[in-house]
Amino acid sequence: LDKILAAMTIAAERNNKERFAPIVEGLENHEAQQLQVACMQLINALVTSPDDLDFRIHLRNEFLRCGLKKILPEIKKTEELDIQLKVFNENKDEDAIELSHRLDDIRAEMEYPFVFCVDT
Repeated sequence: LDKILAAMTIAAERNNKERFAPIVEGLENHEAQQLQVACMQLINALVTSPDDLDFRIHLRNEFLRCGLKKILPEIKKTEELDIQLKVFNENKDEDAIELSHRLDDIRAEMEYPFVFCVDT
């Protein structure tokens, strides 16, 4: 994953584009349904590979900012593409739940009353 992301970053810098722009542009090609499926498969592979929640969210948000958010509602769905979109949304929802639990834990820690022990 690190090597793939590094190569994509280098290519994007050379072409003066966002690193995920070519993948998102592939999704915009409504005539090439297999390309759309392959692009969504690549997006899912990149976004679900990291174990770290923060990094998964970062990658997903980078795709969304790169135009994926605008494209998703407009995609003409086929059976294969629908499966990939479902995987994307299920993983996004799972990460949102995990993030919510993390925030609940932080909130609980901050609200926990401090107890001071004083030696007498």
